[in-house]
Amino acid sequence: MAQHNPTDTLKGTSLFEIAQWQEHFKRSRAVLLVIDAQNDVLDEKGTLNFWQVWKHAQENRAVENLKRVVPACRQAGIPVIWAKQYRLAGGRDVFPGTWDGDSLSLIRTLIPDAFLQDTWETEIFDDLADLVDPKDIVIGKHGSSMFEGTNLEKYLRNVGAGVILTTGFLTDFCVEATVRSACDKGYLAVTVRDACATENEGIHQKALDRMERLIGPVVSTDDLLSLIREVRLPPLPAETREYDLEEIGARIADGVSLNDIVDWKKYLDREKTALLVVDPQNDNLHEKGSLNFIESWRHAKETGAVENVKSLVEACRQKGIKVFWIKQNRLPGGKDIFPGTLDGRMMDWIHGMLPEAFLGGTWDTDIYDELKPFLRDDEILIEKAGWSAFEATPLERYLNLLGTNTLILCGFLTDFCVEATARSASDRGYCTIVASDACAASNQEDHEMALARFDRLIGPVVSTRPLVEFINGL
Repeated sequence: MAQHNPTDTLKGTSLFEIAQWQEHFKRSRAVLLVIDAQNDVLDEKGTLNFWQVWKHAQENRAVENLKRVVPACRQAGIPVIWAKQYRLAGGRDVFPGTWDGDSLSLIRTLIPDAFLQDTWETEIFDDLADLVDPKDIVIGKHGSSMFEGTNLEKYLRNVGAGVILTTGFLTDFCVEATVRSACDKGYLAVTVRDACATENEGIHQKALDRMERLIGPVVSTDDLLSLIREVRLPPLPAETREYDLEEIGARIADGVSLNDIVDWKKYLDREKTALLVVDPQNDNLHEKGSLNFIESWRHAKETGAVENVKSLVEACRQKGIKVFWIKQNRLPGGKDIFPGTLDGRMMDWIHGMLPEAFLGGTWDTDIYDELKPFLRDDEILIEKAGWSAFEATPLERYLNLLGTNTLILCGFLTDFCVEATARSASDRGYCTIVASDACAASNQEDHEMALARFDRLIGPVVSTRPLVEFINGL
C-alpha cells in the first residue's frame, strides 16, 4: 500500500479551509479595511493612471462590490476603517540626501502631485466618497501596510477585533502588505477577492494565490455577504457614558484620579485578560544578584512583593487567565553587544564591573530561585533586551491570538521595566492594571512615585488582595 504524502493534502487546498476559518469568523469581532481607495489610482485622470488600476477595477467590478460590502458590514455592526496613502503636504517629510527623500524627489520630478497630502489625488475616490460615514475612521499612512506608523492596531484592540476583512488597492502592494502584517500580528485576515484590484488580472490572481496559500482566506463578495448574515455577536457600545462634571471636578480636587472614577472591574474579563510578571529574576530579587546594589531585593522582602506575585499567579491560573513571565537579558556570550557602538561601549563599561549583568544563559538573568519552581511548562516565558516587554518581542502577537484587551502587571522594578511595559500597553490600547504591592523598586519613594504616575493617566493601581478577591469571583 502506497504511503500517504501529507503535502498532497495541501495541493490545491487552502490551509484555512481545512482549519474551518468560517467558524472562527462567526464567533469573532471583525473590522472592514478599505485600503487606498483614492483618486490617484481609481480615477482615469489620476496621477497613477499609467498602472491602469482604474481599468482593472472596472473589469472586476471592485468599486461596485465595495458599494455592496461597506453598507452590509455597517448594517451588521462591523466597523469600517479607510486608509489613504500620502506623504506630508509641502514635502516636509521628504528629507534631502536620504534614500526615501531621493526616491520621492525622483517620483515628483515625473509626477509632481504624487502622494501629496491634501490634494484631490489622495482623497477617497469620488465615486466612493459618499460611502464614508462621519463615524468611520480614516487613517493616513505613509507606507504599504496599514499597520506601519498608524494607530490601526489600537483601534482594532478597542473594539476587540480578531478578524480583519481587507479590500482595496493595489492587491499585490498595500492590500497584500496589510494582510501579511495582520497575519504576523495574530489576526485572521480575510481578503475579498473582487473588492480589490491592481494592474491586471494576472498580477491580481497571483497575489490572491499567495495570500490564500498560507497568509489568510480569500472570498468573493457574494460569499462574504452570506457569511456576514450568519454572524451573531452582541452590538458594540453605541453611546458615550455620561459623567457629572461637578462631581468629577470635586473628586479630582480631592486627589482622586480618573482611574478611581472609571471602574476597572468592568474591564477585567477572564477570557480577555492576561497577567504579565515582569523581570522576576535573580539579578533583581536575590541579594547575591549582580544588581544587588539597587536593593530591589530588600524592598521586595519588606513589602512581600514576591508572595503577592504568587497569590496573583495562583488566582489567575484557577480562572484560566493566561500568565506570561518576562525576563530581561542579552544574548548568551554577548553576541548582540557590538563593538564600536554606543550600546557596545555601555555594556563593556557595565561588564567591567558586573561581568554577568544582563547576560542570557546565566544564573543572574534566570527566574528568581524562589519563583522558578513556581513556573508551569504551559506558560510562556518571553525574553527581552530592553525595558518594555513589548519592544522586539512576540508578546503582542500572543495577546492578539488570545483576544486579550486587559493586562494585569506585576514585577520588578516598578519604575523601570514595569513602568515601561505599562506605558507601552496603555499606548497600544490595553486596559492596564498595576498590582501595587506585587511590584518593588529600589526604595519605597521610587515605588510610590511610579505608582502615582500610573494612577494619574496610565491605568488603575490596585493592591493584590482586592484584585485576587475579584478574580476569584469571576
